[in-house]
Amino acid sequence: MAERISFKIDEDVAVIKFDAPQSKVNVLSRAVLASFTSIFDEIQKNDAVTSIVLTSGKPECFIAGADILMLDACRSAEELIKLSKDGQEALMNIERSTKPVVAAVMGSCLGGGLEVAMACQYRIAVKDKKTVFGLPEVMLGLLPGAGGTQRLPKLVPLPKALEMMLTGKNVRVDQAKSLGIVDHLVDPVESDSSDQDTLTYLEEVAVGIARQLAQGTLRVDRTPALFQRVLNLFYSTSFGLNMVFSKARETVMRQTKGLYPAPLKILEVARTGLDKGSSAGFLAEAQGFGELGMSTECRALIGLYHGQTACKKNSFGAPHRPVTELAVLGAGLRGAGIAHVSIERGFHVVLRDLFTDRIAWGEEQIREGLCDAVKKEKMTCLEKDGVYSRLFPTPSYDRLERAEMVIECVSEDVETKHAVIREMEDRVSPHCIIATSTYTLSITRIAEASKRPEKVIGMHYFSPVDKAPLLEVITTAKTDNDTIASAVDVGLRQGKVVIVVKDGPGFYTMLPSTSGSPLAS
Repeated sequence: MAERISFKIDEDVAVIKFDAPQSKVNVLSRAVLASFTSIFDEIQKNDAVTSIVLTSGKPECFIAGADILMLDACRSAEELIKLSKDGQEALMNIERSTKPVVAAVMGSCLGGGLEVAMACQYRIAVKDKKTVFGLPEVMLGLLPGAGGTQRLPKLVPLPKALEMMLTGKNVRVDQAKSLGIVDHLVDPVESDSSDQDTLTYLEEVAVGIARQLAQGTLRVDRTPALFQRVLNLFYSTSFGLNMVFSKARETVMRQTKGLYPAPLKILEVARTGLDKGSSAGFLAEAQGFGELGMSTECRALIGLYHGQTACKKNSFGAPHRPVTELAVLGAGLRGAGIAHVSIERGFHVVLRDLFTDRIAWGEEQIREGLCDAVKKEKMTCLEKDGVYSRLFPTPSYDRLERAEMVIECVSEDVETKHAVIREMEDRVSPHCIIATSTYTLSITRIAEASKRPEKVIGMHYFSPVDKAPLLEVITTAKTDNDTIASAVDVGLRQGKVVIVVKDGPGFYTMLPSTSGSPLAS
């Protein structure tokens, strides 16, 4: 497994690099942990090495978490408990190292990746949107099994630690810095190959910091502000703990009705560590990991994860002309939603509607969505302005000839859609794909109005488009493979879970139920 983890000695600093071959992400498997432990032990015995840096060879990922296939292959709670204990032991070796260990993070640092980083004595991270931190195990019906339930509540304010573990939501790098997860931020390098150059620069900075820590010229100071120190003192009391955990439990019960065991077990395990100490907490964590891992809920959620992962791959291949500019016809709820998710994901979008008041309404919906993202700290005001600049609202057919795909969202009337397609085809390029967002009409019948039926396809978005993850791509007997590949590619780049179905009554999600009434989309 040496090809998954490598190390080098930079004078007196050892640099351990995670870099799984032929994979976009690094994950923690049994083989990776074994290789890491062997390398780490070897470095510990090397007197010439005074400090250690952990980094990744992938600009978009530090470590994405545990290997899901490894977890899925476990057939008993005992097997999962041992897996958890092995992970705890490996990370405890990092935490107890007499040689300072620095985590150099660029890209996603999730699950086991954050647990690795938290075990290090110092953490630095690249200040960009791709660098995020989180413990998403709860979304698989699990809890963090390599020390996360014990280290996070001691590193960040208790309510935030519980929120991260109970929701599985990611934390942006600037938030991570303010919370104390990250000690130092590194600005990205602006160059032609900026990602690789930034990764190289990050390593250089990490090596310098590791050397300073070993020499004693840099000391770690995570002393919070006075107000937070007072709150932390309150949280350390029985009354404070009871209040925080009682509130968290109330929220969990309100949202899950007690039918989802993972959040409740997370609360139990985290409280054990705070009440009875780290040893009891780590033991409770391993046992909870084994118990949850064999639950029906966990197995079902892992199956769902595999299904969603499969839907995120384009089995139709790469499109001949990847779409960069979209046109959306119709600025109503669905059209505005499609335009919103598209500009957020880097597409340039022409939002066309015959009526200027509807265009104004659609623009306002998009603005409100972007402002809400700023309020939730998902983007900055500057980033919001950059995203909005990719929108081109118009009552005319201006710029339509530049669009590689047009998505029509006009009223659910086949004659209206036929008229729109005929009018549009005279203005778009011959390779332009025409997608219809209908959810009640036959795609085959809609395509009858087209001179190029092989370029017509259905793209059924669910409402609200910016929140509902599913996208149905509906094909006809005449739709060619490149059109399908392009539609799937657009959907994936919009962040959707894409399923491809054949044209038929109700497509896939709106098939009639046994009672004869259609399921709601």
